[in-house]
Amino acid sequence: MIINVRTGEVLDWSQATEEEILDDLRELEEVYQLAKQARDAARSVILDRMTRAGATLLLTDVAKVRINRTSRVSDQKLVERLYDECPPQLRDKCFKVKLEPRKVGLNELAKLGSDWKKKVESLYVEVPYLKVEWQESQPNPSDSDTPF
Repeated sequence: MIINVRTGEVLDWSQATEEEILDDLRELEEVYQLAKQARDAARSVILDRMTRAGATLLLTDVAKVRINRTSRVSDQKLVERLYDECPPQLRDKCFKVKLEPRKVGLNELAKLGSDWKKKVESLYVEVPYLKVEWQESQPNPSDSDTPF
């Protein structure tokens, strides 16, 4: 069961028209964005307060909060440069090589013949997703003043 957080009504789309579902979807996406912004702001305040206090652990009746840190690469080109300079005997220890298919090159490979085409096509599966382009509401002619 899904409940509209603004109105409290149960959302049941089994008998709804596509337009009614899309109206609800638009509202849900607005609520989702607002909720994400509020969540991020609350997390930021807690993180700032803990950082100012020099704490990495916060204990409350509601939650136990820890500051964790992750490392991520700041610049991929630096990784590539270091890989090139790294002694070959340490490369396997220092770097993980990740194979990622490149669609442009694979499309060209598929042109080499039907066997290659089958192999390339077997790599991919189509996954449907929605792309929604919201229309701006047009005011009713009776709602606006007309100059004539």
